[in-house]
Amino acid sequence: MRFGFSGLEIGSILGKTREKEQKSSRLCTEILPADTGSTIEYFDGAPRRCISRLASAYTYSFMFEISNNDRRCMEIAKAEIISQFSTANSNSLPGIDQARSAASLKLAELSPPDRIQELAYVVAHDTVGYGPISMLLEDKKNIEEIEISSPESPIVVYSTRYGRCITNLAFSGEAAFRGAINRMVLDSDKEISESTPIVDAQVADLRLHAQIRPYAISGAAASIRIGGRKEIDLSYLISKRTASSQMLSYLWMAMECRYNLIVSGAPASGKTTFLGALRSFFPSNEKVITVEEDVNEINSHGILNTVALYGSRYGLVTPKEQVINALRMRPGRIVIGEMRGDEARDLFMGANIGISFAATMHSNEGGMQILRKLMVRPMSVDIRGLGALDIAIYMKQADVNRRFVSGIFEYRWLSRAETDIGEPLGEEDMVKVSELAQNGIFDRHALAESKLIGCYCRIHGISAKDALKEFDRRSRLIEKSAGDDGSKSVEKEVMSYAGW
Repeated sequence: MRFGFSGLEIGSILGKTREKEQKSSRLCTEILPADTGSTIEYFDGAPRRCISRLASAYTYSFMFEISNNDRRCMEIAKAEIISQFSTANSNSLPGIDQARSAASLKLAELSPPDRIQELAYVVAHDTVGYGPISMLLEDKKNIEEIEISSPESPIVVYSTRYGRCITNLAFSGEAAFRGAINRMVLDSDKEISESTPIVDAQVADLRLHAQIRPYAISGAAASIRIGGRKEIDLSYLISKRTASSQMLSYLWMAMECRYNLIVSGAPASGKTTFLGALRSFFPSNEKVITVEEDVNEINSHGILNTVALYGSRYGLVTPKEQVINALRMRPGRIVIGEMRGDEARDLFMGANIGISFAATMHSNEGGMQILRKLMVRPMSVDIRGLGALDIAIYMKQADVNRRFVSGIFEYRWLSRAETDIGEPLGEEDMVKVSELAQNGIFDRHALAESKLIGCYCRIHGISAKDALKEFDRRSRLIEKSAGDDGSKSVEKEVMSYAGW
């Protein structure tokens, strides 16, 4: 990820940052005293940082402090860098390393030798980066989210291993916060200011949401979700106990039957990650079109016959419009990274004319709750079209390190002649919900009555007994292929077995 800006950008942020936010020599980063308690883990690199435990809480600390004299030296170095790059060729793109080298040269005249590298590091991020935000982004492989609750309070990060950790980094004030956010959203042609106090933007592999007064009572607040981490595959799901081999075998057969499915759950329950891993079950001859707001969350790049579209609720092209566009591109399956608006109606319309779909949506329950959420605003799916849904997967977060499939629900519809008993949905349809997995445990005995087995039998012209044998065969294949640590590739075995 690039943090650097051209000389003209540093001097004026292309005119987007207000003058009071351009106090060029003032530091926007505060490094608070590190209360490290009992240190659990050190991270490599300079400057040193560590995660420690204090009672039941965790801290994420940079292991150095800044004195008043250090601050004066750093502000002189920052002013020198801004002056140097502002007069440079505007086509040059100084990065963190280049700015750090320039700061080191100036600080060599002002600071003791043992302080130069640490101070230069902060100056570089403060000048051409996003201040404390870009300092934390250097460790984004270990961080899922950066949370700012007020401009001068310690920033909080969500660690992939330890959960929420309070840091010893903060902004120096509201102006510093605004300046950093405006540098982040520069390429999105957006700005956070009194006239636009709320900004939502995609910045490379980051999803940024920020607010200032009057909507943020504390003065400023932001959430930065970090994407682009390790690609999650089927082997990883098995090793982390996200899903069992029986669950994956069931979903593999469901994809072959072109069933429509929704992955539901609370925020951060692993919905989109799980859906992205299921792409390995899509037949290779099937044209798949993905529609996402967050870039590459589904990790569809490099998959044959896949077209990735981007739609933003805050941009010129919305997810609804991209779903309509996808329907015009003769897809075999449409995949939506997060369904939460009127694009759901068009998705179900496509499903009722034979275009399969897979999507995620927020829900705090499974089963009938998912159907009820689909029927009300803002999704407002018509009851007569809702019968296209075949399967819903409900996910939960057990702890910091584990998200898992809690339930798998199968829907039988009166309108599709799949049931004649069940719960009525208005006067238009009736549905029977079967639960094949509950609290993370797959019910193998319930599978015999599953509509999936009946569908698989009709497609392949085999008996139910043979279909159940096929289910068990695939389950054993997945479990054996994953290995004990998830290091092996289930995908290769799936492709080989399916003859793709």
